[in-house]
Amino acid sequence: MRVLLLGATGFLGPHVVRALDALGVEVVAVSRRAGGAGGVAADRRDVASLRALARGRRVTTVIDLLAYTEAETLPLWAAMDGLIERWVMASSCDVYRNYEGLHRKAAPAPVLGLFAEDSPLRATRYPYRLDPRRPAEAADAWMDDYDKIPLEAALLAQPSLGGVVLRLPMVFGPGDRQRRFRWLLRPMLAGETRLVVDPGWAAWRTTYGYVADVAHALATAAAHPATSGRVFNLGRSDVTDHHDWIGRYAAALGWRGEVAEAPARPDSPIAALDLRYPLSADTSAFRQVCGWTEPTAFEDALLWTIADERRRG
Repeated sequence: MRVLLLGATGFLGPHVVRALDALGVEVVAVSRRAGGAGGVAADRRDVASLRALARGRRVTTVIDLLAYTEAETLPLWAAMDGLIERWVMASSCDVYRNYEGLHRKAAPAPVLGLFAEDSPLRATRYPYRLDPRRPAEAADAWMDDYDKIPLEAALLAQPSLGGVVLRLPMVFGPGDRQRRFRWLLRPMLAGETRLVVDPGWAAWRTTYGYVADVAHALATAAAHPATSGRVFNLGRSDVTDHHDWIGRYAAALGWRGEVAEAPARPDSPIAALDLRYPLSADTSAFRQVCGWTEPTAFEDALLWTIADERRRG
């Protein structure tokens, strides 16, 4: 088995490389700017070059961390058809209907428990599209055409690729560009004695996953014979609210300050959300099918995330 990894130098990519190495799987690590030992520079839009690379290296499996738009992905799948036996696509929990409620794109009835892989999906499309659309030359212009829902459907409709769809959670850890826990770690690390949090945000639940654990799950899905043609939620099984995450990080840091609740400022990103909609995924199917558990001790995940936040200031 030989895996071609698309997106090898991003947040998740290096962790996926290490996870595949640990499983004894040979990796062809591809990114626009090659990085690391053995990395290959290539553009996913150059489908002929990628097909030649896959054929030349005798690749059987692809892990695609960069399947964002139909325009940049469907031609690649067509080119690889008949060559690749399994295509693992990193999708997102933003496909679920609660996501459009959370971002006030629609007002569906909230799913309050854990959602399974067959739970309702968004009725709206292109969740990050702006009106007017971004200029074509803008670095983030691709976001206007981003949507995982049609990509999931297209991959599973092409059974010769052996598609595997993995819906990722909120991924945290060293290198997280979104710095998902900065809002609570910054005051703790600064030695402040009081953490003020919006009550709705404190009570909100979502599924998180530590970056190395999510990467290991991606590698596991690529190697496991029972994943083809399936959709799986990934993330920690202990879905809890932000009150609990505050307590976890406070314990890890020995922080003994006060937690106070106050509404977020009107211009805060939190105020733009409808926090009646949780994003809580049931991840039991992947665990059962693959016999998978997180390889990282939870305390270590917290400590490494804290260390990264301290370094970044």
